[in-house]
Amino acid sequence: MTPSEQVMELAKAASLKLDETFNAPDVLPFTTEALTIIRRHPDLQATFEETFLNMTAVAPPEFVEVCMHALRWTTVKLALEQRHREVVAQNDWRREPYYRHCLDAFEDEWEDANDFYASYFRGPNAA
Repeated sequence: MTPSEQVMELAKAASLKLDETFNAPDVLPFTTEALTIIRRHPDLQATFEETFLNMTAVAPPEFVEVCMHALRWTTVKLALEQRHREVVAQNDWRREPYYRHCLDAFEDEWEDANDFYASYFRGPNAA
């Protein structure tokens, strides 16, 4: 399995876990492992970016949010902004929150980093 496929499988596993628990912090073991894989393969950033843009149908927003807050990839942010504009223009209010929440995670002061995910972002993984 490629590193990109591993990240996609972690996103799917995170989705299953959150479907059971409805507890946002339960995504952290999956995102922590995904970020470890991603950081081990900096040469695959473009592939990982594509993976994140393709996972919106299977990944919970929490998975994308945590990873993007940690990574802050401009390419992904720009693509998510475009998708957000498209769903707003289409009045697709079911998909709009997904993109809005993912985009919020790119902000330095993303409040979920200090709340739901503080054990990751304020703990030993803090940059």
